[in-house]
Amino acid sequence: MFRVPEKSPAHYVKDLRVSTGNSDRLFLKYTPWFTRVERITLLGDGGWTPTCWRLPQSITSLTMKTDTSTLVQVTNIMAQLPNLDSLSLSGVLVPVDKTRLARIGSTLKGRFGGRLQLTEGYAGRDTLNMLLEIPTGLRFTEVYICGMRGCLLSTVRLAEACRTTLVKWTSSQCKSHP
Repeated sequence: MFRVPEKSPAHYVKDLRVSTGNSDRLFLKYTPWFTRVERITLLGDGGWTPTCWRLPQSITSLTMKTDTSTLVQVTNIMAQLPNLDSLSLSGVLVPVDKTRLARIGSTLKGRFGGRLQLTEGYAGRDTLNMLLEIPTGLRFTEVYICGMRGCLLSTVRLAEACRTTLVKWTSSQCKSHP
């Protein structure tokens, strides 16, 4: 522990990568110490409960590569990041009851003007619709979606939502995922 936070090594960290295995969950209580982090990557099995840990407000870029997270958990993490700009989600998305997904994106804030990357289970209709519900709007400049069948309409709506800022768009149909 460093008594003066500005002299702590955590004060100089800009890019934080956290493996979310069971043994690393204790680390999550220390994330508020990283006051200057701009990019965070959450790797592993996911399934965290964001109510028991806080993320630094300085984060502008979130990358999640998880296999046991729900869209509700992802939006709970995103809700802690009012300065969120770039977003990358990949892995297996655990399905939840459709009633729990109602209007979950409407609570999110952020600039959403950087890069958006959705692959695997996150490249589906539910994730796209959640993003489209964000009240501050979408201004992504670069979008990469490797999606599944059945989300073409939502993909087109996302492109339309970003039409004034979009510089690069890549969308392809990848292998089907559960």
